[in-house]
Amino acid sequence: MNGYSLADCAEIMRMHTKLKVEHGERDYKGPWQEFLRMKGLTEGNWAQVWNAWHQKMEADPGLAAKYHTYFANANVRDMTAGQANVSQDALEGVTLEQFAKISAKIQGGGDAAALVAAEGLSMDQWLAGQGAWGQKMGTISPTDPIMLQYGQLYQKYNSTIPQVGGGSVSMEQAVEQTLDKHAQIQGNRSIEVTIQNAESEFFSSNIVRHKARGVRAILNLWDRSWSDRASNPALKQVTRRAYEISIDLLENGPGNGPGAGPGYQGVSGGVDAMDIHKWSDLHTEEEAYEDTVSTILSEFKDLAAGQFMTPAESDRAQAAIRKAIQRLTPRKTKVEEIWSGTTDMTKKASLRSLLDSYIEVLEEMQEALDDWSYEGPESADSSDSSDEHDAPSPQSFQSNAPSQPSTAMATTNQESPLIAFLKGLPVIGQILKALGL
Repeated sequence: MNGYSLADCAEIMRMHTKLKVEHGERDYKGPWQEFLRMKGLTEGNWAQVWNAWHQKMEADPGLAAKYHTYFANANVRDMTAGQANVSQDALEGVTLEQFAKISAKIQGGGDAAALVAAEGLSMDQWLAGQGAWGQKMGTISPTDPIMLQYGQLYQKYNSTIPQVGGGSVSMEQAVEQTLDKHAQIQGNRSIEVTIQNAESEFFSSNIVRHKARGVRAILNLWDRSWSDRASNPALKQVTRRAYEISIDLLENGPGNGPGAGPGYQGVSGGVDAMDIHKWSDLHTEEEAYEDTVSTILSEFKDLAAGQFMTPAESDRAQAAIRKAIQRLTPRKTKVEEIWSGTTDMTKKASLRSLLDSYIEVLEEMQEALDDWSYEGPESADSSDSSDEHDAPSPQSFQSNAPSQPSTAMATTNQESPLIAFLKGLPVIGQILKALGL
């Protein structure tokens, strides 16, 4: 279409994603425009080509599936280019190629004993090697050369979906474990925040992300309830608690509850060789430092202009933001240092995303201080002190604002909510994205 095939689109989109990982959200534009020029395109031309193909994919699920296959293959070609050949690496005397070949053929209905013997292995050797490779694959990144080349070898000998044997777990189990872990660090997101349950369900929680979500909702409620503030002491009381917790989060960080910890500050050297699960835990801990601040910052700044804080409390709020800037600046520097030395694409992409988030929240905090707007509480005689006003009726204060669609990846009507959710999770999400799903 317009001289560019669907495969061309997949290759261009792959480069778009790669340049964002390499240069960040704000700095990738120059290299991206240069790449487009090499393809004979401007950004405007490319938008026309992409939009035309995108419309066709929305109307044709088969075409969309073909695009994702092209995109996945382009990703794998890029990630394996320059990688050392590890097909003859051996564990317990079984090479990676033998492990892939025998596993694939057994999955295809082959006789295990005959296949093992044909490779010159004893059954004891095979079982030991199968277990060792399975255990190894449970500790490395989805974009590690072993994983990528295993997948290629498996498909070479059997076109069905890879099933890693030995000590690995099934995809269903892996997803279940990841969802359980996600719930442990995020809390129950189905619980609505109300004045009545804010303290018991959110403020007292040891899950810092859950606590921050409750704080944001209550601060937002104060901002939206200007006509009822004077007649609603419960709202004022719960907002006072939200203010105090905000100060603590800004000054001291997420603490040491589920999903929180030292993060990357204790890491010396790189993370390429780090066990994928250990790395994921560290990355989740580091995200908590940025995430808790970005969750509450906008509403906390609005509270200063919302006739709640005294002048002294406004000063304290600004001091807390300055403290947060001092805390997060070296953390951002550490993440940037680790990102620059990382070659594993799963880890590098996650680090780049976190680095961009750090840059954004640090700028937002400085802008909040530079544009600080303060309006103190109304005097008692100027407020309506009647008891006729009830607490505001909205009981759910989660943000429902739709996010802007990204042009970095094809979107179709075929993606289920579960897949979209899983893509946002550590490890599992990166596997799905690496596969182009």
